[in-house]
Amino acid sequence: MPSQEEKEILTFNTKVLHDIFKTSWKNPKTKVGKEALILSAEYLRIFTTQAIIRATNEAMNEAGGGSLIRLEVAHLEKVIPQLSRDF
Repeated sequence: MPSQEEKEILTFNTKVLHDIFKTSWKNPKTKVGKEALILSAEYLRIFTTQAIIRATNEAMNEAGGGSLIRLEVAHLEKVIPQLSRDF
């Protein structure tokens, strides 16, 4: 049985991912397995989590270590090159 912590982990909806994938397939008969959708959702969850953590660190560095920070798109834009190399 999953713990309370495991239940609270947010993830991407696999049906939505499937619909997004379908928009880029050239052959309408192309299919994707359930396991591949689950794996894709997990990959996106990890990627998004890393983006937020790194952007938050960037915002904290800019704020000089203050306790109140504001995370902005600019912070995400600064860390995207790092993420694209790491993933």
